[in-house]
Amino acid sequence: MASFAPILLAYPLLAGILGGSVTLVLMQRSRHARWSLALLAAWLFCLYALLGWASGVNQASYGMPFQHIMQIEGRLVEDSLLTRSSKQLARIALTACRSKDGYRTTCKGTVTALIEVDEVMASATTLLLVGRLDEQSGLFLADTVQVLHLPLLARLRLNCLRVLQLRLQQVIADETTRSLAAMLLLGQTGSSGFPLKDLSLACGCAHLLALSGMHLHFFLSLSIRLCSHLLGRIWGRWLGSVPSILYVLLVGPKPSLVRALGMHLCSLLPVSRSFAFQMTFLLQLLFFPYSLSSQACLYSWAAYAMLLLCSMLPAFILQNTAVIVAGTAPVSLLLEGTCNLSGLLFSPVLTPLIHIAMAFSFLSLVFGSFFSIGLYWVQTILYTILAKNQGYAFQVGPKGYTVYISVLLTCLVSIGYATMAVQRRRRSHYELDIRIRLPDCNYCSAEAGGAVDDQEIWSELPDLPLGEGEDCGPSGCTAVPNGVGDRPGHRSDHQPAS
Repeated sequence: MASFAPILLAYPLLAGILGGSVTLVLMQRSRHARWSLALLAAWLFCLYALLGWASGVNQASYGMPFQHIMQIEGRLVEDSLLTRSSKQLARIALTACRSKDGYRTTCKGTVTALIEVDEVMASATTLLLVGRLDEQSGLFLADTVQVLHLPLLARLRLNCLRVLQLRLQQVIADETTRSLAAMLLLGQTGSSGFPLKDLSLACGCAHLLALSGMHLHFFLSLSIRLCSHLLGRIWGRWLGSVPSILYVLLVGPKPSLVRALGMHLCSLLPVSRSFAFQMTFLLQLLFFPYSLSSQACLYSWAAYAMLLLCSMLPAFILQNTAVIVAGTAPVSLLLEGTCNLSGLLFSPVLTPLIHIAMAFSFLSLVFGSFFSIGLYWVQTILYTILAKNQGYAFQVGPKGYTVYISVLLTCLVSIGYATMAVQRRRRSHYELDIRIRLPDCNYCSAEAGGAVDDQEIWSELPDLPLGEGEDCGPSGCTAVPNGVGDRPGHRSDHQPAS
């Protein structure tokens, strides 16, 4: 709603009046839940107001008509991305613009610009672009670019990325394999990496190659396990987060990485998973409001929200993938008019390959070219699977998505009803889900003297065969499991379970 219909979030006063009126009515009807209703209404209103502010920050607003603008000035909110035409695509937070006649005015919001430069430009860099603004797409086509200010952190990041790129060139000879390692580790796409990205997009698995929470989780698990072995579990979780923070600072504040890192840091506190989810969302809106206009932000939050929903639904095969596809497909429908459902089949197969490729990429970067051989074979298998199955892409429109949602909901309701029926039947038959039976035996105490019989509580077991040398006495046949109650001079009077 904030991305495609921001006008609905532009009325905080009206929303507050309507929400307050509905809350007062509900509080009169539910007197025992007044505090809960008041807190819920306040929380929703704060979320509405914060989303309205963030969407307003992202809406581009100029002080002159589009056709008169020839120069813009602003700050990069993310690292620029390489396009197929060897240009850089950059998202800029506007501060000023200038017309052809030389008039200069202030402006605000974000705009996407196409820049003719070869190298990646780091976020937080202040740029001055000269060109023209396309009225239909809102894309600024820059002819010349001038760097006005390059912060120290951005300069350090660029130097570190160059060093790591040179290291990958030294240890990985194949260009396509090197591009895969750069995408998975650094989030940098080279010209040789576009064929693999196109194939993954056709199969509905483009998210596997873009830096996201799945890639950050790889470094988190590695650093936390290492620190836990060295420093213990508690200190290992806290100190193991430091390498992940440094990694996000290195590759840039991509929305999916900021979301994943925020969720991990909030999970270190004694809060629930849903509360950490909400707090991370609010903090990202406060400190990174420009990420709200990014497609990666929409996909990331929609996918993770569906993961939280999966924990409340009955389990079935491919549950996570099916629910995530259902949650992220509306974004594709709003952006492109169609959505690709083939990721439901390919994601479970390709995700382990991506994890293995990340492991080999990291090992090659740290230890040398020996592990690049394994990365080459993983990249070959990945490319072969995508190339042979790209014809099975399942692009559907709104009607096809409606059918998919109907089938998914039908399966969920059926599985949920069957699960509840089985649980109800077990409770009615066994109460505690197990059948308890006490065997017939001599219940005399040890102090009274005489033979003492072992007593056991048996769950439901198959009939035990009568062994050789076992007699059937007045209290029943003696059948004892292996090793139970066998001691010299004593015989246990257990009956076989029915």
